Amino acid sequence: MPFIPSIPETLAGRLRWQQDSFHASAELKGNMALDSLFAQFTEQTGQLIIPCSWYPPSDFEQKFGIRYSRFLSSDDKNRSWVDAYLMNLLARAMEKKASDIHITYMGPYAQVAFRRMGLLMEEEPLNGEEGLQLIRGIIQGHFSQSEASFSTHERYDGRIADRKYLPDGLFAVRLHSEPIQSPLIPEPGVCLAMRLLFDATSATGTLHERLSALGFTPQQQDMIHGFTEHSGLTVVSGPTGHGKSTTLKNIMESMAQNVSTRSYWSLEDPPEYTIIGVRQANVFTKASTTSSRKQEFEDALAGLMRSDPDILLIGEIRYRESAESAISAATTGHGVWTTVHANSAIGIINRIHEMGIETSSICGDNVLNGLIYQRLLPILCPECKKPLRNHWKELPRGLRQRLTEVLPRKKNRIFLRGEGCPRCDGMGLIGQKVAAEVIPVTDRKFLELLQQNRLSDARKYWLDEMRGQTHVSHALARIEAGEVDPAIAEERLGVTLDYNRAFQGA
Repeated sequence: MPFIPSIPETLAGRLRWQQDSFHASAELKGNMALDSLFAQFTEQTGQLIIPCSWYPPSDFEQKFGIRYSRFLSSDDKNRSWVDAYLMNLLARAMEKKASDIHITYMGPYAQVAFRRMGLLMEEEPLNGEEGLQLIRGIIQGHFSQSEASFSTHERYDGRIADRKYLPDGLFAVRLHSEPIQSPLIPEPGVCLAMRLLFDATSATGTLHERLSALGFTPQQQDMIHGFTEHSGLTVVSGPTGHGKSTTLKNIMESMAQNVSTRSYWSLEDPPEYTIIGVRQANVFTKASTTSSRKQEFEDALAGLMRSDPDILLIGEIRYRESAESAISAATTGHGVWTTVHANSAIGIINRIHEMGIETSSICGDNVLNGLIYQRLLPILCPECKKPLRNHWKELPRGLRQRLTEVLPRKKNRIFLRGEGCPRCDGMGLIGQKVAAEVIPVTDRKFLELLQQNRLSDARKYWLDEMRGQTHVSHALARIEAGEVDPAIAEERLGVTLDYNRAFQGA
């Protein structure tokens, strides 16, 4: 196993380990902590000659930077390096429009990564001591709402909402850590996932303008607009990180802007964005058990229903009781919007049924209003994207075959992710848009099939008779338009591009 030094905090700003060699600022010569580290290197590797490059202090700073002191202003030297590093990290993540930050501690080393355009990309390395101190400081620091006593053996949830630590435009940061196996140390490693809660789309205007900016087709925009004109339950589904909350935020804001004479409320655990025109009830709780957390949420929902709402947003349906409450609110004339985790629009029905709700209750008359399923696809940079025809043989054989089947004779229209350029900050991608399914529950035959729990028949009826569009079909349209790389599309869709044909037995 290669030697990977654990650099003490006292040396972290003036010493680096890169490419199997130490790099040090010259003023460290004779430093006792450094001599001790060199002795450890000799003992573990058997090498008598220490691989170390020395730099004048100014040259070291120019080449490597001072890891922490550069984040501190001259009048704020009392702030801990964790505070300073965190604020700089969040500012960098926002500048790069990252949706998540992952800090992974593996013992001798740690790694910081940003998720950008749905893709996880390494940002910078840290030594192990730095990484562990950083994770511990974030979880149990004074800016976090977790109030936890950190241990590498435990998982933690928390939240950063103190405006002093957040750059402009960032509403909050959701924290979750998990112990992970590290082959390098006997104790567990740790992965801290930080979800940055902000609206990266900056969509404004009418509902149609907002939905267009998110990537919904004109037909889908019309259907969703129809949902806003009726009472009943509208459910948005999709995996974590695929824009469900952003879609609901823009729908709710546009409704509040368009019809200001109604009372708009949200119940979220906790709120992810500021929704203009909506009274947002914060049900963030430090409850330690699922049952107590569920009870607090249900008590908050019961109280909210006594607040005379017209339109209600429930952040997520997680339990049978919250599903029952949402259905009850829908049947009493309220417009109810919520999310669940499901693998398709029609799959929403099966997901709620799995919570213990009878299909006849979900699909009763005047209950369901609409079903939406979405995934986010990275959009290619128009300046540096590459034509597929020049790189056809570089694709995996299976993907080439699928493209030939589902998009025959369209090779000249398809593009791949480029190497990056100044416009896209080297990413080859410039944003994300949805590939979506939108189903209005207004057709009597379709509703009857749902009530009978004949979901496969309902799906076929929606596609054939209601002329529905699956999220895979939507993705194929984006690929054909030269907006999306087909390989990235399959990765983000979670299915292959011939999914529709395979599902239909074609």
